Amino acid sequence: MKEQYIKQVEKELSLPRKMKKEVVRDLNEVFASAMEHGETEQQIIQRLGTPKEFADSTAEQFGIDNTKSKKRNGIISTLATLVIAVAAFSVYAVTQSGKVPEGAIGQADATTNIQIEGAFAFDISQILLAIGFAATAIAILLIIRTIHKNRR
Repeated sequence: MKEQYIKQVEKELSLPRKMKKEVVRDLNEVFASAMEHGETEQQIIQRLGTPKEFADSTAEQFGIDNTKSKKRNGIISTLATLVIAVAAFSVYAVTQSGKVPEGAIGQADATTNIQIEGAFAFDISQILLAIGFAATAIAILLIIRTIHKNRR
């Protein structure tokens, strides 16, 4: 129960790794000291509050707004996946625009320039299309998660 509480606090904290380790060490000391004085783990957890409440108050003591940094990270992740999706779809569209029609032996661009279509094992444009769809799906999930968290 104690370890689960500490892991949840660590997950909720938006602090640098060094500060997180310090908080975890302090939490372990709090539990050890309170148990020496006869408190149970359940009583200690009730006194400390939920992991989110404890993480928010601890971050506040360090002068950091725990909720703002999590919200900012969510927005950055969403924007990054949207950029990846747009880039993948753009590259896919560009590669498809100059593609030789299916079943054609060649395509004449000018009077002396003929392009021959080769048969490769796979088409890179299909991979780009898959990356675009995956990034779009991830972006949608991140947007839904951000909206859901903002309603709480």
